[in-house]
Parts: sequence; structure tokens; C-alpha cells
Amino acid sequence: MYTHFPTLCNEILSYVNRGDLTKLVGQLETDKCSKKFSTWKLFLTVFMGHALGVSSARELETIMNAQDAKLYHIWLDIIHRSTISDWINKTPSIVFEHMFYQLLWNLQYTIWNAHHNNETKKIYAIDSTLISLTLSVFDRAHYRKKKGWIKLHTRLDITSALPDLIYITDAKVHDRQWINPLLIWLQSKDIVLFDRWYLDYNLLYDLQKKDITFVTRTKKSTQYQAIQHNDITHPHIQYDALCEFVYPTAYEAYPTTFRVVRYIDVVSWKMYEYITNNLTLPAEVIADLYKKRRQVELLFKRLKQNLKIKQFFWTSRNAVESQVRIALIYYLVVILIKTKTRCRESLLELTRKIRILLFERVRILYILWISTKKTQAIIKPPPDNLFDYL
Repeated sequence: MYTHFPTLCNEILSYVNRGDLTKLVGQLETDKCSKKFSTWKLFLTVFMGHALGVSSARELETIMNAQDAKLYHIWLDIIHRSTISDWINKTPSIVFEHMFYQLLWNLQYTIWNAHHNNETKKIYAIDSTLISLTLSVFDRAHYRKKKGWIKLHTRLDITSALPDLIYITDAKVHDRQWINPLLIWLQSKDIVLFDRWYLDYNLLYDLQKKDITFVTRTKKSTQYQAIQHNDITHPHIQYDALCEFVYPTAYEAYPTTFRVVRYIDVVSWKMYEYITNNLTLPAEVIADLYKKRRQVELLFKRLKQNLKIKQFFWTSRNAVESQVRIALIYYLVVILIKTKTRCRESLLELTRKIRILLFERVRILYILWISTKKTQAIIKPPPDNLFDYL
């Protein structure tokens, strides 16, 4: 019935621009003196591994080779685990990083046209997350005595809900050391949200001089004095005032006034104290802005749970970074499909359907409206009965 359709994996890969990868591979000469395997085939193999949700390189090899009759649709043949390991260890991860940003810019342009977003200012959220590694295998990732970790430093565009910048470092690197690379390309009137772990008075003053609005939380050691109290117009706002720093070193780093807002969450009955340089927005809007920083935490949750980014197949730093970048590329492809098809399903439901029907001849538009239970009916059973062989 569906023989005239290409396989689902073919349609998904049509959203990836192979020309960008070929151009960079030619510049770095990663495919030099190679006849059978290539960087593009490496990308396809790891990309399919994320789409299938496999948990090891051995499982990836077994599943892909079991579909050897359909691999020619995606320019692959029988793969070997040793070949993939050699290539992902020697291929620079910058190749897949370049692919990620090229696809990201394409997706941002698509979302901008879809929503006709003409706003000049943007809202960014900055945060980081730890990804655990097995210390006995990843000797380089020492962070604690029993566990090893790597850290993803991320800047999220709240308007498009897309990761704008992502850096991968060792877990020992403090968040404040990577705040400056995450602030590049910010323009005047933009809004940046970050946690109090990034709080640095020199940094806040640099943002103030660039006319960039910041919203963050104060620390327990933050000492200030009120200069002018603002009128409270919202029942959840307990404090709103223009303040200055008390300590001379802090005042020298930030020698101007700022705003402090205290907000009480009626659900948990906890008080949150925010510091910002915006003196005109209502206090409740300042609190609502900081709540949007939770979107970057939801991004980390989707990457770890839905895309299985917690499980790494190889042990070198280059291989780990390459796998993270390819997982992010797959995440952007799924978001691009949801945007162009206007799919209302969650990312989890869509990835589940793709995982089941990846090598079937079915269109992506068809699987968007069928239920997850009906996807099993599309896969045809074997022609012979099992008991005929007995």
C-alpha cells in the first residue's frame, strides 16, 4: 500500500542540508584517503541511533544491520561498530557543531516567518546542566570521587524556544567563567535572564552600559540600601525599591542604582528576591520574566529524557561532544517538522512514533494524526506463520 512512498527516515533527512557538511569536510579533509566510509555516513549512523533511541553502540550496530535491506535508501550499507568508533574519535566535533548552527539559523528563520515576529527586542535565558558519565570509563571527566560529569552551557531564545548557543566543558568549570561567551550578539533593549550563580557586579554594570536589561536573583551576601520605595500595586509583591550597594567594593563595581523586587509564590509560599536594572516595568512583570527562565530547564529535561542524551557510546572527549551535537541536530529536525506541519503533539509523542516507523514507507504527515497504538498496525507481520517451521 505504501510502496510508492519513501521511507520515513529519508523524509526526515531531507531537512538536513548535506551541502554544508560536504563543504566543511572538504576544508578539513576529514574524508581524505577514505573509500568506503565517510563523515556523512558517520553522521547518518549516529543520527539514526538517536532517532531509534538505542542505548549502546552494539545495539546500534545490531538494529541498523537488521535493516540492511532498507539502508540503501539513506546511502548506507552494513556497518561495523569498530568503524564507527574509529571515525567518531578522529572526526573533529566542530563539523557537527557547524551543522547544528546552520540548521538552527534555518529554523529560526522559519519560525520568524511563521509567527511574523517583528519585535526588535528578544528575551534570552542562560543556564547550565550537568550530564553524568561513568568515571571508570571516562577518566578525563573527574568532578567528584565516584562520578564524572560534563557541563552544557546554554543560552535559550525564549521567543523561539530554541537553544541559541551551547558550549560543552568539564563540570569543574564554574558557570560564571562562561557567562561572557553566552552574551555575545546581544543588542540594546534585549532582556537576559540568569540564575544567581552567574551574579557578578562587574558583569551587571557592563550590561547596564550596553542598555541590556537583566533579571536575576540576589544572594544571601548581597547587601544594599533602599534609595526610593515604589508603590506596590500587586498583592504578591512584598517589596519594590530603587537601591544601591552598601559595601565599597560592590559600589565600585556597580556605581549606580538598581531595582530590587520581592515576590511571594502563592503555591509554595516562598519569597523570591530579584535584582534588575529595569526601572519602568511593573514589579509583577519582572517576576513573570524570571519565571520564563524555566524554559531552559525544560529544554534540558527533553534532551536528557526524550533524546537519551545521558547515554554515551564512546569515551573520548571528541566523541562525546560529537554525540551531543548530533543529538541536538536531531532535536532541531523534530522541532522543524513540528513547526512546518503545525503539529500539536508533544515532542515525546512525535519521537515515539518516529522510533517505531523510522524504516517504514510512510509519510510524516500521516503519522502526525494517527495514534501511537495504531502505529504498530502499519508494520506488516512476517508472511509465514512461526509454527510452519516446526
